Amino acid sequence: MTSLVPSRSTSSTADPARLLKAWGRFGARFERRAAALGVAQHIAFVIFAWGAASAISALVDGRFDGVAFLVAVLGAAVRAALQAGETRSGFEASAHVRGEVRRQAAHALARQGPAFVERTPSGETSTALMDAIEKLDGYFGRYRPLMPVVGLGPLVILAAAFTQSWVVGVIFLATAPTLIIFMALVGAGAAAASKDQLSTLKRLAGRFNDRLQALETLNAFNAVTREREGLAAASEDFRARTMKVLAMAFLSSAILEFFAAVAVAGTAIYVGFSLLGELPFDAGEMIDLKAGLFVLLLAPEFYNPLRRLSAAYHDRTDAEAGAEVLVSLFDEKPGTGSATPHPTLTCPPTLRFKDAGSIYADGRRGLEPASFTAEAGQITALWGSSGVGKSTAMKLLLGYAPLSEGAIEVDDEPLAGPLIGSAAWISQKPRVFHGTIRENITLFDPSIGDTAVMTAAEQAGVMDFARGLPKGLDTAVGERGHGLSGGQAQRVSLARALAVDMKLLLLDEPTAHLDGEAEARFLDALCDAAKGRTVLIATHSSSVRARCDAVIELGAAS
Repeated sequence: MTSLVPSRSTSSTADPARLLKAWGRFGARFERRAAALGVAQHIAFVIFAWGAASAISALVDGRFDGVAFLVAVLGAAVRAALQAGETRSGFEASAHVRGEVRRQAAHALARQGPAFVERTPSGETSTALMDAIEKLDGYFGRYRPLMPVVGLGPLVILAAAFTQSWVVGVIFLATAPTLIIFMALVGAGAAAASKDQLSTLKRLAGRFNDRLQALETLNAFNAVTREREGLAAASEDFRARTMKVLAMAFLSSAILEFFAAVAVAGTAIYVGFSLLGELPFDAGEMIDLKAGLFVLLLAPEFYNPLRRLSAAYHDRTDAEAGAEVLVSLFDEKPGTGSATPHPTLTCPPTLRFKDAGSIYADGRRGLEPASFTAEAGQITALWGSSGVGKSTAMKLLLGYAPLSEGAIEVDDEPLAGPLIGSAAWISQKPRVFHGTIRENITLFDPSIGDTAVMTAAEQAGVMDFARGLPKGLDTAVGERGHGLSGGQAQRVSLARALAVDMKLLLLDEPTAHLDGEAEARFLDALCDAAKGRTVLIATHSSSVRARCDAVIELGAAS
């Protein structure tokens, strides 16, 4: 995989323009093909225009030119085929880019870890992963393949026009720069409006998603009406900004059509007066019907790439806005996440912290320098007041927090990378997905066999309640554990770790939301499952502390 995240030796801020350039590599082959087909269209159109002009002028003279007619038909057919090929190639370029960006965004989100998810509204993240990536479609499918066509296509038409009339060629040359200047001026405003619109959508999605999840709390405090009115106001603001984007798009199109119409009209007037012999000046050339028809057919086509660019220019502004939203996913701060995990643990490890401390990217200290040892095969408790760094100490092992000071050793070897794939994480409120209990244990991994699932479920105490369910482990549960109690959800999360035989278990206040009976059942299952494993558990519970082999008091003098 080609990494798009800046290296640790460079700036930690990902640049939207650099990201767009890097993403373009994934669809470059199809993009070049689309551009070549787009330029070839203009050559085919010149052939069509010559054939059509010749056939029509022959009919005016009272004869039928079969060769010219066939040339016109063939040119039109070839052009249609080239247009279809260009569209298809552009779609392929866009699809390849968006697919790769989605894959890399998912990997980047995993590297950022829980700390990123905790500080970023879930609605904003989902908007970035869906809407922002979709904003890249037109840019890579239409705008980028069109740029070579805008440069070369009109030159083909211009060269053909000059072969028949230097005056028409000069008209084309004089009007094209004016069009480009006005389009650029309007485009700058459209870019700002598009970025503003997507930023508003991102905030609206985050606000709606967060309020939806907190609906019970809002209802309890009689705040539903107020939040409904707030969402309505935010929605109206988004509508207004969307209409502003549309207004800029219509303005851009109107300017283009106006100048193009003036240029085509100028060409038509010149050709008409030339054929009538009524020109008020001597142009130094003679225009016959065939040449006049030929340049008149060429005139609209000369501006066609610019028309297409005007429509696609908004794709560029959309992509730039989308890239700015995605920057936060790819903006990996120095000292966080490593691309290479620590070698897989095959036996219970001994963990040794040597004055290990952590300072987050925002300057907040997560863990004061601490030194302690968690022995292999034992249950070690991290004890201390809230905010002392118990959770951060465990996040250091997974690469979800930056190791700013000191060192961490695993089996007397320096921690070479996050312990991804070797350590299981069980939080206060473990994530339960919409699916069956079995799928939640395997995390939808079909390679985990039934024997491993049953063994893990027995050891974790899941079968204690699953046997009483209608379909046992195949009973469906809702998202966020709907259908399971807090203690049952914790045991499912413990079974996940046992199903893949993790040798290191990291538990962050696993019994904080359990009553005494549920806590006792979970601890019984944990002590049984801890045999042959190293367990590190952050807790405030005296019951948990009493079941541990060792207790480390963080924040106390060592």
